[in-house]
Order: sequence, then C-alpha cells, then structure tokens
Amino acid sequence: MAQVRAPCPQGALATDKQHLVQTARRPGAAPVASSAWRQQRQQRRRRPIACPSANLSSSSSSSSRNASASQEAAALLDQFWLARGVVDEQQRRQLVSAAGAIRAELDAEAFESSQQQLGLQLPSLSAAWFLEEQGSSPQVAAASRRILALQQLLGGGDVDVVWMLVREPRLLSADFRSIAQRLFDMRVAQGSEGLDIIALVEQQPALLLQADTPVSSDEEETAAERLQAWQHGLVSDNSTEWARRFGQLQQYVQTHGDAHVGCRDGDDAELARWASKQRSEHKSGQLAKGKQQQLAAAGFEFDGERAEWLRWFNEIRAFSERHGHCQPHPLAHPNDFLLINWCSVQRIMRRCGVMPEERVAALDALGFDWTGADPLS
Repeated sequence: MAQVRAPCPQGALATDKQHLVQTARRPGAAPVASSAWRQQRQQRRRRPIACPSANLSSSSSSSSRNASASQEAAALLDQFWLARGVVDEQQRRQLVSAAGAIRAELDAEAFESSQQQLGLQLPSLSAAWFLEEQGSSPQVAAASRRILALQQLLGGGDVDVVWMLVREPRLLSADFRSIAQRLFDMRVAQGSEGLDIIALVEQQPALLLQADTPVSSDEEETAAERLQAWQHGLVSDNSTEWARRFGQLQQYVQTHGDAHVGCRDGDDAELARWASKQRSEHKSGQLAKGKQQQLAAAGFEFDGERAEWLRWFNEIRAFSERHGHCQPHPLAHPNDFLLINWCSVQRIMRRCGVMPEERVAALDALGFDWTGADPLS
C-alpha cells in the first residue's frame, strides 16, 4: 500500500526531553577537523548555542535577548571555522564578521533566501586570506547564514551542528524543506514515541540527506527494524531497500573484484553504512539466513577488520602481478604510499607476534619480503 506523506506542520520539530538513542557507529571516512577544535570539543561541556525562536517579543528586553543571541551565533560560527582548521583567532573573527550583521532571528524572508542558495559549497581554508585581500566574501556570508539556519531548524539547544557538518558537509547545501520533512516523517513514524529524533540525527546526520528514500510504512518494516536502520544511518532497510543495496554491492564486486565496501577511499557512504549494518546483524544473530547466504555468495566478509585486511591484501597481490615483486618502494612507487605503510604494519605485527598465522601464510605465498625497510618503525 502506498504511503501517504503528511506535510510537516509548523513547530513540529521541537526536541523531546528523554535521550533514549545510544550513539551509533559512524562508518565511512569523515572530513578531518582541526586538532585544536577536537581538543576543545573533548575538554569542554557542550553549551547551548542556539538561534532564538522567531516569535521574539518586541518588549524592551528584546534588544538584550538579541544581543545575547548574536553572541551565541558568533560563538557557533567561531567553532565552525576552528573545526575547519582556522586556528588564528584574528582570522576567525574576520570570518565571523564577514557574515554581516548576525540576525537575532531567521524570519521567513531569511529562510527563503537560505532555501534558494542550494549548491553552496563548504568554504575552503583560504577564505580567510581572501577576506584580507577583498574585505568581504559572499560565499562566507552565505555559508554562515546557512549554518545558523540549520541550527534553528534543528531546534537549537545543545545540538552540535558543527560536529554534524564536520561529518556531513553536504548539510551546508541541503534542501531545508527536505530536512524538515524528513524530521517530521521520522517523528510521526510508528514506534517513534519517546525517541529524541534530533539526538538521533545528530549522531547520524546522513539520515537528513537521503531525500530519495522514504521512511518505511508499518507494513514494510517493524518499528524495531526501522530504529535499527536509523542507528546505522539508513532511513530504511526494508526488503525493497535491501535488494537495491545488494544490487549495488554486486556492481561494486564487478568494479573492484571484491565485496569489501567501505574499505576504500571514495566508496559510497550509504552502501558502506548498509554493509556495516549487515555485519552488526550477523554478529548479533539477527541477520536472516537467506540474506546471509546471498551475501556470502557475493564474497561479502562479515568480519569488518578482516575485510579491511583482505582489501589491502588484494592490493599487494595486484601490485605483485604488475611488478613481479611485493616490495613497493617510496622512490620507485610514490603513488603507493598507503600500500607501503600497510606493508610496514604487516612486518611490525609479525615481529610483535600478533599476526595470525593464516595471514603470514597468505603473504608468504605471494613472496612477501619480511625484511624490508619500515618507514613506520
């Protein structure tokens, strides 16, 4: 039966008080945040950094509230630029001020303006230097306002929008109405009562970016199955979605020669999260026997660590077939520096006595050189 999607009513996105969703795994590589920002994030307690609601009163106290909101918005933008690697405090102040007068509220006009700027790219680290030369930057100003709009859309409070953008930069250019609709669909789904949906999407921001995948109806997926998919960053893993993802996995095998999705740079992030979910269900005994057989027939490795090792083993085997040896050298093969480091790790693991014998035997069969130089040691 076709699922009817109800429109998202005004004010339906307020957060619940109880946080019942535990932090889920985050498969896939995320953009690298600056070490200074990571240390600051670990050391400090999360502070509420919110844009104020749109119904501020026009009383005499509104100006003080506006000033406080502007300070909070400026702090949010400062954290964003620190996460982007701008460690110089003066440059960050320039970037924050480039947003223009930080509005105390994002009214309908500002929201509509933000909505029309789809395709906005994450500003580069050089944005601060461009500001010094030109004095202003429309890109920086537009990105800043989109960050504030996203903060308000998610209800403000202690939602860590910066951490969400570090992992999913595409949120900066996402369609706000699609995000709002997705939040509403998740909230009204059967079995979502009592769940803090905002906390869940904070842990799995990719849920807000899968606009083409609808939330499953009760006939397609139980509430427990739906929640399990959400905890892995998937909007749905019903039978239709599972078959579609399995087809993508088969295409991956044809392209790469193995089914170790998620172990290569550039792998499809959603497919990698799906693979992580299959491994998790297999480990807990929840993966259906038919699905397990299909995955095994495709060469899928249910142990994530072993899949990572086999991915690099296949790489060194292909290198051996191309060059006739298993000794990539930094000078002779500069493009294989990741493979060179992997080979070094294998030698170190064997010397430390922690490498399984089956892996030693597999590398010996290739003629692997255990006496090579180790740049990591």
